[in-house]
Amino acid sequence: MINLQPIEPRAKSDGSALSVHSIFRTLQGEGPFRGHRALFIRLAGCNLACPQCDTDYTNGRSELAIANIVKHANLRFPDWLVVITGGEPFRQNIQPLVLSLLAHGHTVQIETNGILPIPSPAFAGICSTDTNDKGVCFVVVSPKTNKVHPSIVKVACAYKYTVKAYDLEADGIPGSALDNPTCGIIARPPSGIPVYLQPCDEKDAECNRLNTIAAVQAAMDHGHIFQMQLHKQVGLD
Repeated sequence: MINLQPIEPRAKSDGSALSVHSIFRTLQGEGPFRGHRALFIRLAGCNLACPQCDTDYTNGRSELAIANIVKHANLRFPDWLVVITGGEPFRQNIQPLVLSLLAHGHTVQIETNGILPIPSPAFAGICSTDTNDKGVCFVVVSPKTNKVHPSIVKVACAYKYTVKAYDLEADGIPGSALDNPTCGIIARPPSGIPVYLQPCDEKDAECNRLNTIAAVQAAMDHGHIFQMQLHKQVGLD
C-alpha cells in the first residue's frame, strides 16, 4: 500500500487553533518514554508524503481551539505525558499549545521528522535534552530525509530509526526511511545523542524476523538502544 496523502505546506497562524486528526490515550510505544501512559494529540497534515507511511493523518480532521484541547487533557489526564505527533507537528504553530500544557503541569513530547524549524527561538527555552526532567518539552527526531533543521538539532533529546535488514549503513543506522526519496542517506544524529532502533514491521513474518535480528545486532555493535514497538505488541494505536 502506497501512501497517497497529500504534501501540505507549513501553516501560518497564531496557534490559537490547530488542525487535529485525533486525540487518544495509549502507551508511548517508542523512544525514551516507551511504556509511559500518554495522551496522543495527532495533528493533521504533513510536509512529506513518505511512500510507506501507514499512519492516517488526513481523514476526519477538525479545527480545535487549544483551550479546548488543554481542557480535555487536564480534566481526564492531568498527570499524563502528552505526545504531539502527526503528520508533522511543526507544520503548525504548536508553541501556544505546548506552553499551555506545560503551564498546567504536563510533560510534553513532540515527534518530528526534523525538517521544519521550531516555531520561534524562545521555544528552545522550554525544551530539555535530559529525559529525567519533568514539566518540560522533549523533541524526538525520526529523520525521513538527509537533513534536520539546525534549530531541531539543538533541542532534540533523541533520534529514532526503523530498521530493515537490507538497509543498514556502517554506523548501524538505516540509510533510508519509509522509502522516502532523498539525496544520499538520511540524517545522522549528533555525537552523544541517544539513538533508538526498532525493527520495521513489514507485515511479513520472515522479513520481520530478519529486521529484528539486524536491529539487535546494530544495537550490540554500535551502542544504540534496541526497542520493539510496544504499542503494536499490545494492540494499541
